[in-house]
Amino acid sequence: MPSLRSFAFASAVVAALAACASSIPKAALDRCSLGVADGNEGYRTRQGAACSLVAQQLAADEKPKEAMGFARKACQLEDSVGCTEYLALVRAQASVPPDELLGARAAGEKACAGMVVGSDGTDARPALCARTAELYLDVEPRSESDAGRLYVNACKLGDTKSCARAKALGVDPYPAAPGPKARPLPPPPPRPAPSVSSTPVPPPPPCHEMRACVSLELVQRNADEVMGTLANHCDRAVSCTWCPSRGDQVDKSTCRTTSLAPNETKAGRESGLWFQGFNAMAYDCMDANDDRACLAL
Repeated sequence: MPSLRSFAFASAVVAALAACASSIPKAALDRCSLGVADGNEGYRTRQGAACSLVAQQLAADEKPKEAMGFARKACQLEDSVGCTEYLALVRAQASVPPDELLGARAAGEKACAGMVVGSDGTDARPALCARTAELYLDVEPRSESDAGRLYVNACKLGDTKSCARAKALGVDPYPAAPGPKARPLPPPPPRPAPSVSSTPVPPPPPCHEMRACVSLELVQRNADEVMGTLANHCDRAVSCTWCPSRGDQVDKSTCRTTSLAPNETKAGRESGLWFQGFNAMAYDCMDANDDRACLAL
């Protein structure tokens, strides 16, 4: 059952958006506000993606401040489209409050590191790294060193435009190796050591990243209680690990792991998807047959 806070948020959303209710689907508003607790089993959109849809519609309706709140929530729910929209909206503001700018830069850094869900299976990190670099380069207080660092990340992830931008800031993504040094005189040859047969080291086991087809929906029940629903949309069994977090601070001392068959869903306290004292979760998934070391958490 959704908490009183969730109902209060939903009521505030309805009141604030009454003027554009005809253009924003109620199903998207409810899913963004309540997650899967909205009771609409026929609506398959993830909570983060629903918040992103609302943000994009508000931005198109020239309501950037209202759009920013929904885009921020979408990014907090690790939706790549929502993160991109959030960073663009903050950068476009004529005056950004310091706490909003600090939060947007932190969210961009996290998204650049890969803690987001791509909508179509593509790697969203290059564009998100570049958008975060723009927040450091174009918005006061500026930091060319941070912008250059993020452009280098975007460049190495395949964004060629960011390579040129990094170089313009004096950072070479692929610096040349130093030239050869003068060789000293060789020491006298050592005595040959007795031959010892070495055992070949086997290569590390292959890893199969499965996070893109596993969704984690979160419901904030109160100020310090979060509950999740983990669903496997992959064509094979997966093993997932999740950890509680408060903002960007992930507590890896209380992580939990489970396996899910294709189309299997686990949720709530009985499945370990509930934490007290936190407001978010980070997670990663791999093929159920992969080595445990494949998980990022």
